[in-house]
Amino acid sequence: MATCLAATDLLAGNLTAWPAQATPPLALDQLDGPLRDLAGFRGRPVIVHFFATWCAPCIEEMASLDALAARADGPLTILAVNVGEVDARVRNFFRDRPVRFPILLDRDRAVMKRWQVEGLPTSFVLDREQRPALMTAEPLDWTSPKVLAALGALALRSQTQ
Repeated sequence: MATCLAATDLLAGNLTAWPAQATPPLALDQLDGPLRDLAGFRGRPVIVHFFATWCAPCIEEMASLDALAARADGPLTILAVNVGEVDARVRNFFRDRPVRFPILLDRDRAVMKRWQVEGLPTSFVLDREQRPALMTAEPLDWTSPKVLAALGALALRSQTQ
């Protein structure tokens, strides 16, 4: 079972290079929607964010991701993956905190294990070709100038490769 990180300062995290050789597969049911497959988002940078509703830093970071989604001026996809909770709990959580991106359900934690997530929140950033690019295993302020610069550099790099 993943643990929730105790950090409460969203600036605690940093995006670092994700050393994986290949992106693990990801195909999950969407909360109140159809199955979503990561392969369907090729051509766009993607943030894959693993979280749980019982994790305090996850709640704070979800608001930061939603702020990023609201200001994203280019093609960027955010996929939030809930780890191991029942649908009703997740649905109730987002009823009071709606977001602008899909919520996917990793009911049996199989995707979390495949992506080697050990703590929550954990996020991965993929380039336009869905190659591993960046990751953080700590809470992050997704609208900070440092993070926005890293995402912008990734978008530019993806366009020139």
